[in-house]
Amino acid sequence: MLFLTAVSIGICVGMMRSAFSIAFVAVMIAATFALATAVSPGPASYFNLLIAILGYNAGLITFLGALFALHSRRAA
Repeated sequence: MLFLTAVSIGICVGMMRSAFSIAFVAVMIAATFALATAVSPGPASYFNLLIAILGYNAGLITFLGALFALHSRRAA
C-alpha cells in the first residue's frame, strides 16, 4: 500500500512538470519520515522509507515513459 501511494504521488507530481515541486515532494517524504521517527515511541524501519522513495521514483519514471510514448505516437 505504501508503494502504491508513493507511485500515485510520483505520477501526480510529474504532471505538474516543475523541478521545484519534484524536489520539494522528495524532501517532504524524507522529512515526514524523520518526524514520524522522532515522535514514534517504538523503533522505525528504514525499509519503509526505501519503499516510499522507490515508489516515488517509479511513479515519476512511469509518468515520463507515458509522456514519451504519447509524444512519439503523435509525431508519427
